[in-house]
Amino acid sequence: MQAFDDSIIKEMYRDYDIPCDTLVSNQDQLLTFAEDYIKRTSHEVEPSQLARHLLTLRKHGETNGGSPRLRRSYNGRSKKFI
Repeated sequence: MQAFDDSIIKEMYRDYDIPCDTLVSNQDQLLTFAEDYIKRTSHEVEPSQLARHLLTLRKHGETNGGSPRLRRSYNGRSKKFI
């Protein structure tokens, strides 16, 4: 099994600012994310493996060491905090 660098993945996730479900369901965005991960870590990884790991991190939640919450604005229902 591929060992992922979760700190890099979390940093990239914040940088990309794309919800996990959107990221893993859009092949172009997922491929770009995977290529960026490979450049940052020099670890070869298949986009499908990375997608599965992203979903696992999302399921754990930020408080349990998983994906950070994105600070997004949704048509005035949520305010972006600085």
